[in-house]
Amino acid sequence: GRNYSFGVNDVLVNGVAPNSASNPDVRWEEQEQINIGLDMRFLRHFSLTLDYFDKPTDGILQIVRSPLLFGQGDPTANISDMNNTGFEIELGYENKIGDFTFDIQGNLSYVKNEVKFISNEIDFLTGDRFGPQGLEVTRTSVGLPIGYFFGYQTDGIFQNDAEVAAHVNADGNLLQPDAAPGDFKFLDLNGDGTLDDDDRTFIGDPTPTWTYGFTLNASWRNFDMILFGQGVWGNNLMNLTRRFDLPFANYGGEALGRWTGEGTSTNYPRLILDDPNRNFNRSSDFHVHDGAFMRIKTLQIGYNIPKDVLNRIGIQAAKFYISGNNLYTFTKYKGFEPEIIGGIDRGIYPQARFYLVGTNITF
Repeated sequence: GRNYSFGVNDVLVNGVAPNSASNPDVRWEEQEQINIGLDMRFLRHFSLTLDYFDKPTDGILQIVRSPLLFGQGDPTANISDMNNTGFEIELGYENKIGDFTFDIQGNLSYVKNEVKFISNEIDFLTGDRFGPQGLEVTRTSVGLPIGYFFGYQTDGIFQNDAEVAAHVNADGNLLQPDAAPGDFKFLDLNGDGTLDDDDRTFIGDPTPTWTYGFTLNASWRNFDMILFGQGVWGNNLMNLTRRFDLPFANYGGEALGRWTGEGTSTNYPRLILDDPNRNFNRSSDFHVHDGAFMRIKTLQIGYNIPKDVLNRIGIQAAKFYISGNNLYTFTKYKGFEPEIIGGIDRGIYPQARFYLVGTNITF
């Protein structure tokens, strides 16, 4: 630590030292943004907003990895540039039909994220790691989205010994000598005849390509309703809820459909404690899932007490309502929660569904 003993009595005093090396060349990130937009109303009831944006970011601040022998924390530097381009659309419609009044609003946005530059001294930026082994699960490289998922690609599951024996390199040597029926077949992407870290590649993007939302406000006589929903698609999630270094920890329910014999599964491998083929102890597309979802965030229904009733008791306004939040989520993701910033699911606690009953009274 930073403490030190001084004097004949060896008095321990508090010491002070920098947490990380300084960087005299560090500067602020710089952002520019171009927007071209259009706002309009037409046909009396419609409203439309269109917006195109181009937002480059220069000099993104990142932690620079340094050798452990350096002895201090890693410094921060401006070592990458990226660009976000896309468009946003918002369409609304409002009308009144007799006693029924309603207003519908919907929005949709598209974004393309691309890293444009990384310091000339490095080829990529290492991102998130997982487990005590420090397994690399994200990476940032030029020409790809920031913080993309990084790992091995699989090509199904070996169903029998013949398939294991047929997975060889140009010299006829087994690419996966520790594999057995029920294990993943990993791809030798660079074709060097060896399955190793150099065969890892882009396996998913945590950034949603599309984001959308919608609201509905409606009223009929003394009743009113508010409905709000939102969602994303075009993104991936990496499910790391199970620690692969804890073989006796619980698996998810999908493990009930694991491989138990030829033809029983083509996407979930056999379960074996030592996992010699490292089916689970690798970052691979097995852990990457479709992250699209649509969630009903809020539904509220209210009733306003008629004015003639309120006037008799000296109250200006009174409303009773019931509302539900996070009522339902439509998704194919098997984890607890699909709405995850950064896309890595380490056991994110799910957003709770809850209900409210209340009243608003104005005297």
